[in-house]
Amino acid sequence: MLFNSYGFLFAFLPLTLAGVGICRQIARVKWKNGRLHRLPGIFLLAASLFFYGLGGIRHLPFLLGSMAVNFGLGRWIEQSVKPKTRKRLLAVGLVFHLGALVLFKYLEGGRFMPLAVSFYTFTQVAFLVECYGGKLKGVDGLSYGLVITYFPKMIQGPIALWGEFLPQIQETYGRGKGSAIKNTKGWDWERIFRCCYLFVLGLFKKALIADTLGKAVDLGYASLSGLHSWDAVIVMISYTLQLYFDFSGYCDMAMGISGLIGVELPINFRSPYKAVHIIDFWKRWHITLTGFFTRYVYIPLGGSRKGRARTYVNVLAVFLVSGIWHGTGAQFLVWGMMHGVLYVITRAALESKGFARFSEKYEKMRGWGKRLLEGLSVAFTFAYVNVAWVFFRAPSVKDGVELLKSIVSFQGGRVNRELAACFNLDEFWYVIKVLGIDGWQYAHEICMVWILAGAVLLVFFGRTAGDHVKRAKPKVIHGVVMAALFLWSVLSLTGVSSFLYVNF
Repeated sequence: MLFNSYGFLFAFLPLTLAGVGICRQIARVKWKNGRLHRLPGIFLLAASLFFYGLGGIRHLPFLLGSMAVNFGLGRWIEQSVKPKTRKRLLAVGLVFHLGALVLFKYLEGGRFMPLAVSFYTFTQVAFLVECYGGKLKGVDGLSYGLVITYFPKMIQGPIALWGEFLPQIQETYGRGKGSAIKNTKGWDWERIFRCCYLFVLGLFKKALIADTLGKAVDLGYASLSGLHSWDAVIVMISYTLQLYFDFSGYCDMAMGISGLIGVELPINFRSPYKAVHIIDFWKRWHITLTGFFTRYVYIPLGGSRKGRARTYVNVLAVFLVSGIWHGTGAQFLVWGMMHGVLYVITRAALESKGFARFSEKYEKMRGWGKRLLEGLSVAFTFAYVNVAWVFFRAPSVKDGVELLKSIVSFQGGRVNRELAACFNLDEFWYVIKVLGIDGWQYAHEICMVWILAGAVLLVFFGRTAGDHVKRAKPKVIHGVVMAALFLWSVLSLTGVSSFLYVNF
């Protein structure tokens, strides 16, 4: 089941929120057994498993089996006193999870790949590592199950680290006896409003912006040989924007839903296309994945503790792992190494004595000169990321190279009419007809220009949805805007599409 579906919006979500609320009210009743405080957590776990099962009931047995094995190994590691035994148990767990991931995702060619296996495998591996390090002790089964299956984040993140997420779950829905009951003593209407507003903004980003751009991207990659330079540029930029609005839209929706449930999810995006260099980009893009790889790959490899050369090798290893995780094709390795190589070059430049001298001069600069340098740096980073995304999206390295060749061929001409028509939302095209300009030879390009320009302005000059919601107050105007965006998005769900990162 997808967040952007009628079943989720009008059945699963309201019923789940109502069920959690009812269970919280029941939990306030003082029963003799003293365990009724767990009822909201039990209901939420059941709802999360039901949500996962709706995506494919055949995937549920492997999820439950892997959770049982992993929880048992984690407790065994925790209780073992011999270092060798702990290491062996950790090794068994890593082989089990990573072996299953390799089997389903790579050796089987994706013929049977359990839904969200990459995301919950990461979470389960992290559990074993934290147990081995002595940082997780006495985790109860209910809390463990909720961390793994928590439906707002399970399918494609954000990836919540155990040290940050587990305490919330334990206090609110696990073994903690306070919050699940105390939270029923009143309604925080401002928080509810902001959570709903954030969800609606995420739905709008997905249903109206990302899916519209996606039509052009799919058409372009299906007919690469017929693209001239302008067509190829539009396809490339459209995917760059689509991926951001699709994934960040999902995360906004997940954060909004989770806020209504009473649990805070970590921020995953901070205007990544405003980054001044590639290191800055990875501090803004898929922040939780960067944090995961830093904690469980980069630092165990030695991080920056073993000299500059080893540090750079570790950085490249992280991006290699990231490329492999995202997909089986060589194009994902190209994407990962493009980011890794530029990351190393940028880091070496930032650590050089020459940059230190330049930085001192830069800090003293004022006016248009400083803004120009920053703008050029942002433009270069954005252009480089665009090129890297080509290989991320292309079916193969050859197809990615073909698209880039079309761009640098400088073959002019009008934008393909069929490609431009992908941007013609029915609502906008109706206005064009009413204005009587639908017969103009450039009429099909009007919506394309407006949508692309609007999306670019949003990513470079607009605030993030989270920042916008923080400033919003429960006023009539904001309520009207939220209702209008929700209605518009819902009316656009006839062509429901999956979220892009579900595939990873």
